[in-house]
Amino acid sequence: MKTWVDSYTFDFPWETVVQAAYRKYPTRHNTNVKTLDTLERRCGQNGSGRVLFSHRLFGTLWNVPALVINVSLRSLFKMSEVLQYKVHPEDPSKTILQQHTVMSVHGVPLLGGLLETMILNSYESVISKGRLAIEEKAKEIKKEL
Repeated sequence: MKTWVDSYTFDFPWETVVQAAYRKYPTRHNTNVKTLDTLERRCGQNGSGRVLFSHRLFGTLWNVPALVINVSLRSLFKMSEVLQYKVHPEDPSKTILQQHTVMSVHGVPLLGGLLETMILNSYESVISKGRLAIEEKAKEIKKEL
């Protein structure tokens, strides 16, 4: 099991960043994501206050050879990601994104650690593209106002 934790500061207020995050797809930075459906959304509480929980399903299209039938790897790979958008404590015109991701590979004892490291390295590249997409959407939202 591998854990990845990081934070990033956006130079936009919380309301703008959250709107941008929900409008992030489709984006030219990750053209594999074609659709995004929200399966569940609810408000709740945690130790730091009220929280919006969203369970979303990404529809993707990958260029894979036609002979490949099932590439979900659901039985081998699991990833859980938690994103928290918080008002910057010292500057309310900024937003802090805290990301916590846990992922694990099962059923491949000799290669599990290596595969987890490779997937995590790829994931970090995708994360930077996602942040860039949010920045662009936030700029669009700012122009709308």
